[in-house]
Amino acid sequence: MARVTVAAGLPQAAADPGGRAARRLTATVLALVLGGALVVGLVVGLLAAWWAGIAAAVAMGGGCWLAVVVPRLRAAEARALELVGPTRAAGPRTDARLLNLVEGLAPGAGLPRPAVLVVDDDAPNALALGRDGRRGVVVLTSGLLDRLDRMQLEAVVAHLLVQIRDGFSAGATVSLAFRPSRLPAAVPLAVTDSRAVTLTRYPPALASAIEVIAAAGPVAPRRSAAVLGPLWVVPPGDREGAAERVEALRGL
Repeated sequence: MARVTVAAGLPQAAADPGGRAARRLTATVLALVLGGALVVGLVVGLLAAWWAGIAAAVAMGGGCWLAVVVPRLRAAEARALELVGPTRAAGPRTDARLLNLVEGLAPGAGLPRPAVLVVDDDAPNALALGRDGRRGVVVLTSGLLDRLDRMQLEAVVAHLLVQIRDGFSAGATVSLAFRPSRLPAAVPLAVTDSRAVTLTRYPPALASAIEVIAAAGPVAPRRSAAVLGPLWVVPPGDREGAAERVEALRGL
């Protein structure tokens, strides 16, 4: 089937909304640390001496930042992946088609190749994590790999790469590092769809991939945490939203 060229003027969202969410959350954590350090410093300063208060504030703030905040940020992707459940690295033999598609699309998206993981589960779905392009992670289920043809899988991979490139995965990844039971605003999936097809130049492939996922429920892997729901390419149970996205893609 021949590919079609996607017209210019596709709907766009504000640049890097997820990245802004990640920075806001990091700034909030920093403010809390500084606030706590200031309180400690004032108390010590009143009870002892001003220089002791300053020393206590610096020790408190620096200690909390280095001992609590920095380790959580560095392990943000790993902490988020724990909520996905058991994963394995995509293998060059067992998952060659997937790895080839990721390697082919990543440069066009302006990204280094992300880590590629597979969840051995029949539920067809996928998600992206990562604070930025250098730390990107794409996760696909074996059920999705079994059900999609090459063009459909290419479309889903493009969707995941756009989430990383445009910062949509950043806010969720940082949020899960500090608050594993809560996510920021939902990923704008329709916007991600429109940007993804500028990489593949074939909207029907993504539309049919979404239909395949929706036909299965849509569902997430059995051992994944419910909080991850909005991050999946098709959120569990969102059949109506999937239908609207398919309609929009068919109209491009």
